[in-house]
Amino acid sequence: MAVASNQKQGSNSGTGPDNPSAAGLRAISVIFRLLAISFAVVGMLFLLFPDGTVRVINAAGALFRIFPPAPPSALRFWLSLGVSYMALVTVMAVLIQGDPRRYRDLMPVLAAGKFCSSFTCLLFFLFSSPTFLYLLNFLVDGSITLLVLGCYAAMGLVEAPSRGEQWAGASAPILDAMLDTLMPANGGFAIGARQTPVAHDLWQYSRQLHALGPFGLALLLRGLEFGPYLFGPRPTRFTHLSAEERERYLRGFERSRFAVRRQVIANLKLIAMLHFYDYPDVQRAIGYDGTYLHDKLLAGPNAAQHRARLQ
Repeated sequence: MAVASNQKQGSNSGTGPDNPSAAGLRAISVIFRLLAISFAVVGMLFLLFPDGTVRVINAAGALFRIFPPAPPSALRFWLSLGVSYMALVTVMAVLIQGDPRRYRDLMPVLAAGKFCSSFTCLLFFLFSSPTFLYLLNFLVDGSITLLVLGCYAAMGLVEAPSRGEQWAGASAPILDAMLDTLMPANGGFAIGARQTPVAHDLWQYSRQLHALGPFGLALLLRGLEFGPYLFGPRPTRFTHLSAEERERYLRGFERSRFAVRRQVIANLKLIAMLHFYDYPDVQRAIGYDGTYLHDKLLAGPNAAQHRARLQ
C-alpha cells in the first residue's frame, strides 16, 4: 500500500521518539510523585496544626461571605484516623510513582479512598453544615479521584502497542462487515473489499500512523458496532444486522444532523477507500490504467521535480 509505505519505519517500533510508552510512564510517575509529596505534607499539617488548618480554611471561605465557619474540635480520635489515611495514600502513591506498571492495581484503590472522602464531604456539605471546609475537600479529593482514574486508564494506552494484535482480532468481524457493506462484491463492480487485503492493511496503516493507531481504529469500530442500539434500524449489534439494514444504518451516519456522527463514517470511509482503490486489481476493475495522475504531474509546473522523483 503506497499510503502506508511512506510512513517512517520507526513510528511503531516501540523505541522511537513518537512512541508514547516511555513518555507516558514518566508523566504518570511524576504525577504520583507530586501526589505523594502533597499527601505527606497535608498529613503532617493535619497532625501538627489541626486547629490552625481549620482556621486557615475558614479564613479562605470567609472571603466569599456565604460559608459559615467550621467549628474546632478538641477530640483527636478522628484526627488519628485522618492522619493514618493520609499516611496510607502517601505510601500507595510512592509505590506507584516508583513503578507504575507493577503497582497499577493500586490506582483504583487510591481512587476509591479519595472518592469516599470527597463524596462524604459533599453529603456533609448538603445535609449537615454548608462550610467551606466540606466543599473544598469535596472539590480537591474529587479532582484527585478523576486524576488517578485517568492515570489508570492511560496506563492501558501506554501499554497499547503490545495489545494491537488483540484489538485487531476482536474487531475483525466489525471491520469485515463494514468493508463488505461499503464495497460489496458485484456491487459497483465485480471485485469487493473481501477479495482484497484491505482489512489487514488498515490495521498495519493504523500502526504506522501512531503507536496508538490500532486503539483509535478499534474505538471507532466499537462505536459503529453498538450504534444500532441508539440509531436503529433495530436494537442489536451492527454485525447482527442484515446487509440491507447495514447499508441503511451507514447511510444514516452520512445524513445525520450530528457532526460527530458524520465524521465517524467519513473517517472510516476515507481510510478504507484510499487503500481499496490503490490495489492494481481494483484499478483494472474500474478501468483505471494508472497513467492519468502521472501525466498530470509531468505536465504541471513542477514537472522536472516529479520526473526526477519518478525515475
